[in-house]
Amino acid sequence: MTSFSTSIPRFLLPRGPLLPRGPLLLRRPMRPLLLPIATTSIRNASSSTPKPRSLADQLRNKQQTLAKPDKYRPPSHGRAVPRSETSQKSYGPKLTEEDKERMRTKKYPNMMAPEGSFMHWFFHNKAIHLWITMGILVSLAIAAWYIDFVSKTIYNDLLPDKKDYFRHPFSSTFRFIDVYKMHMAHTSQVASQQRLKKQEEVEKRKQYRLERIREAEERGEEYQEDPRYYVGEDGVRRRRVKRWFGIWE
Repeated sequence: MTSFSTSIPRFLLPRGPLLPRGPLLLRRPMRPLLLPIATTSIRNASSSTPKPRSLADQLRNKQQTLAKPDKYRPPSHGRAVPRSETSQKSYGPKLTEEDKERMRTKKYPNMMAPEGSFMHWFFHNKAIHLWITMGILVSLAIAAWYIDFVSKTIYNDLLPDKKDYFRHPFSSTFRFIDVYKMHMAHTSQVASQQRLKKQEEVEKRKQYRLERIREAEERGEEYQEDPRYYVGEDGVRRRRVKRWFGIWE
């Protein structure tokens, strides 16, 4: 409860009757009128007690509550103990061995198959997963090799049709093996021809170089090779390329 008073300025007060002013009237200075103002009380919305400003004040003013005696605690509501400090990991009474075995082999909806079932054995068998994985990888490798073989061989017209593998599997397989042997023989022949051609080119370059050296000796000059080129171990004349860090050209 607080009370206070203040002075009101003159220009805020109501004017009284106008008095005649004359030389006979003495003028006295007007003093500000002090009017008492009704006292007002300030009420807090919560309580009249001021709120503590610090955590220590809050803890000091907090009411101390006593623990509930265990003799008045019903059996269905045990003492509140943190779950991490207890060995009980489920609500309710402790599970027996029969309950654990029943829960371990019970089939729950939208969950993995229980132990002892066929699906549990199938999902946890590493040999089956390894066999399936290797089978898929081998199948993809064979399919990639077959597509590459069909696209590169010149005997594509001699290969059996896809339907023949189902109608006549043995004859189609033997026919495919014969075509593959022909393809390998043709590939070996092409490779040997390319190798002989390279050898002939190397020999021609070697003879040309020896001829230039002989002509220079007949003229009494020294044969100088172009520094921009070099002759490799295979006899091929190549252009010198600058290497960056000895790796890139």
